Amino acid sequence: MFSKWLVCLTPLLLAGCMGLDSNSSPKETFTVPVSYEQVYMRARDQAERCWRGETGYPLGGGVNTANRTSQLYVSGDFGSGRMGQVDARALSDTSSEVTVTVWGINIWDRAALAAMHEVIEFGVPTCTSYMPQNPIIIKK
Repeated sequence: MFSKWLVCLTPLLLAGCMGLDSNSSPKETFTVPVSYEQVYMRARDQAERCWRGETGYPLGGGVNTANRTSQLYVSGDFGSGRMGQVDARALSDTSSEVTVTVWGINIWDRAALAAMHEVIEFGVPTCTSYMPQNPIIIKK
């Protein structure tokens, strides 16, 4: 009886551990006055400090000079898929379009997305977003 339950539950349990989902994972695309190579370096510093942390999750990706793109990602244990990913493509020598995607579970949330955006834009690694997330409306 237990083995039948295990067979039924295994796909459901694994589905929750598959990492990034193009339909439901938090994602943000933005433009920065930073080269795609620099985006990669800033994202790598941030991922080492905050996404990878003490877990030792592997980092992957790299810079593709032929296509003028870069990608950095962190993967979970046991083939659980990607937990966070940063893709950049050059718009010019000094600007890039960046897409940051996070898993949406645990530390891979919108706060991590906001922090990565700030790191890429301003170049100072931090695991916490310090910028206001909602605009303040001042009425006259």
